[in-house]
Amino acid sequence: MLGCLGYLKFWILFLLISILGTTSLLAQSYTYSGTIIDAVTDEPIPFVNVFFVGSTAGGMTDFDGKYSITVYTKPDSIATSVLGYKAAKKPVSSATAQVINFKLERDAYNLQEIVVLPGENPAETILSKVIENKKYNDKDKLDRYGYEVYNKTEIDLYDIEDKFMDRKIMRPFLFVFEYLDSTSEEDPYLPAFLSESLSDYYYRKNPKQRREEIKASRISGIENESISQMMGGLYQEVDIYNNWINLISKDFASPIADNALNYYKYYLVDSGFINGYYSYKLNFVPRTKGYNTFLGDIWIADSSYAVMKINMQVGDHVNINFIERSSVYQEFNEVEPGTWMITKDKIVIKFKVVDKAVGIIGRKTASFRDFNINNDGMDSVFINRDDIVMADNVIIEDEAFWETVRHEKLSSSEVGVYQMVDSLKNTKAFTTWIDILDLIFNGYYEVKYVEFGPYSSVISYNAIEKFRFRGGFRTTADLSKQFRVGAYIAYGTGDKLVKYGADGMVYLTKNHQMHLSGSYMFDYDLAATNPAQFGKDNILSGLYRRTEVPLKLNLLRQWSASLYKEWRFGLSHSVTFRNTKVMPKFPYFYITQPSDVYEQALITDFNNTEIDIINRFAYKEKFLSDDFDRISLGTKHPIFYFRYRMGLKNILNSGFSYNRIDLLLTDEYAIKPLGTLHMDISAGKIFGTLPTQLLEIFQGNETYFYNDYAFNLMNEYEFVSDMYITISLRHHLEGFFFNKIPVFRKLKWREVIGIKAAWGTLSDANKEANRYNFSIAPYPIPYMEASAGIENIFKIFRVDAVFRLTHRNRPAYLQTANWGIRVGIAIDF
Repeated sequence: MLGCLGYLKFWILFLLISILGTTSLLAQSYTYSGTIIDAVTDEPIPFVNVFFVGSTAGGMTDFDGKYSITVYTKPDSIATSVLGYKAAKKPVSSATAQVINFKLERDAYNLQEIVVLPGENPAETILSKVIENKKYNDKDKLDRYGYEVYNKTEIDLYDIEDKFMDRKIMRPFLFVFEYLDSTSEEDPYLPAFLSESLSDYYYRKNPKQRREEIKASRISGIENESISQMMGGLYQEVDIYNNWINLISKDFASPIADNALNYYKYYLVDSGFINGYYSYKLNFVPRTKGYNTFLGDIWIADSSYAVMKINMQVGDHVNINFIERSSVYQEFNEVEPGTWMITKDKIVIKFKVVDKAVGIIGRKTASFRDFNINNDGMDSVFINRDDIVMADNVIIEDEAFWETVRHEKLSSSEVGVYQMVDSLKNTKAFTTWIDILDLIFNGYYEVKYVEFGPYSSVISYNAIEKFRFRGGFRTTADLSKQFRVGAYIAYGTGDKLVKYGADGMVYLTKNHQMHLSGSYMFDYDLAATNPAQFGKDNILSGLYRRTEVPLKLNLLRQWSASLYKEWRFGLSHSVTFRNTKVMPKFPYFYITQPSDVYEQALITDFNNTEIDIINRFAYKEKFLSDDFDRISLGTKHPIFYFRYRMGLKNILNSGFSYNRIDLLLTDEYAIKPLGTLHMDISAGKIFGTLPTQLLEIFQGNETYFYNDYAFNLMNEYEFVSDMYITISLRHHLEGFFFNKIPVFRKLKWREVIGIKAAWGTLSDANKEANRYNFSIAPYPIPYMEASAGIENIFKIFRVDAVFRLTHRNRPAYLQTANWGIRVGIAIDF
């Protein structure tokens, strides 16, 4: 069986190798361009349909009346069509590039069922009727509905280079180019991935609930049920009746939003009968270039003002990365009197990292039929509250089965994808490259039953160990899918000390992620080197520190055992028993009992044994799962954490008895069109007298790299508390202001602002026990810092100016700063 992500990684290889290519492999192309103007006024005419007679190929003039169309089959003649003007047609020559201009004569037309007052834009009059009738035409007005949905997702490669094909490393794969599709009137493309799924979908208004039962799934090259879930209907949903449409992680104003006229201009360009309904065609364009908007056309039924068809694409002005084109096409039908339902939905995204690389075309097509409207008997499907369920043996490869259930036939190129995958899986060079890509993307090199890595931790640096060398391994699913064990060993050139660790995990059930795990380590607590930004052993984590204050690391000898259980609806629990010996490698003393002679009661090293219980609730969180690892796809709801820890004095030489409670809330809010606000709030209370390492240590950042999850001008161990609250607000404005300034809009820079605060107290007992240490509580004035920055610089970099608002006059030996410049790396659409 091919690994669940291996096949996709192979096609990623195409993109990496292709960046150096220069010459496109294309069939003979013919390009026709020109300008279309009014025969009387010589003014350009926007939104004229330009097409080739006897062909489906064509285009539309822009706002300046210009058009340009490239095809790969020579046409005989080119024609125009637009409401209010007479049609025109001209022959074309055999030249590969030709300019053909038109002067169109006006034609009389009238509107049925609409009264347009003098001075009114008839398109806006129709739009107002559409908005007024949304409450009647939106399918979510219904109490219940259901339908069968067939989803097809295809990934194709385009702009494949001659030099790319001629490279030596590609020679074993040349047979895949036999599947290159040059019959399309679009650019020739190579089909690379295909998935199909068949589902029954149900909706209930009160209480609101959606449910999808995936009956069958087929994915070229991948046998993984979590990916089958992603290919269902719940994951990609564009609802034109919503005021805002989320596409490619961006929020776009809908062309029929309640306030659509704030974002779009509309033009009535055509009318006619569609499926027996007299309809009007409106073209829409962005009113200004400062917002996330589409451009395209929409057909409206004349009596109900329901959307019948919409074809739109993301405008070139939108601040979005790596996307050459993104379009949405939808069709709607009246399945019952007064009930309009979507019957076809197609999303096409053309993605390219750099101009001269191979590009990716992603196409997701869904068709809907067998509608069931307001059937009370549908309530029985909601007894089980899971929103996505899969039938037993959901993956079905039998082509005869799919031929009977598909809503539409596959094209010849789509059929070829399955044949190509079978051939690839039997190619030795293919498996070799999968191993290489595993090393690049996962950080491990696999050798059948074990894999070695991660490579990013092979060498790193910190002030105590100096250069740190590390090697490790873990078992793979080829050995067992029920358990995994791993181990590592490390050595530092500065401390001359061998460190090591081992861990293991065994699944008790995979349905809801229940497992036992255990670990042992003799190593430094490298959290002080900023793991949230780089990973605890990454070479960057110990470099570029902004202060010469000694790095505060603890050498730990720790073992633990855990039980993890995940329930439905996003609720999970873990219980951990942990014993730790802490050996600080920086000046630190703890007073074990009050005494006039403190030296007699001072310790540095100590033991601690605790039980750690974590409860997490992330409602309807989705995951992409492999045999052992899972990637969260997020949730639209807040995420809550409740954590309780209890110290067990005298158990395994533990010296402390305490209780600790921590709460965390994390969420993000789309403030349309002002971007997204991210919020993290935490609070906690510790009952007991403890060393600093067991108190709440507010996470500082002693590097020049910006960290979303730390206080970027705070030193490590600068502030501690036994009762605390923190808040972090980060607002990504997505270029809301910059997009209105042409030079910044071209650069695609984006604004980001933030503020963080930490407040806490320290009991008299904990102050006394830790009196020889420099840490203090942020009390009564909280620690606060603010930041303002620019992100998406060259699509990957971020620069922030950070300002310390309080606790500005700290002792000089701490080497704190009241302001600073921080840099970061972030890749996003």
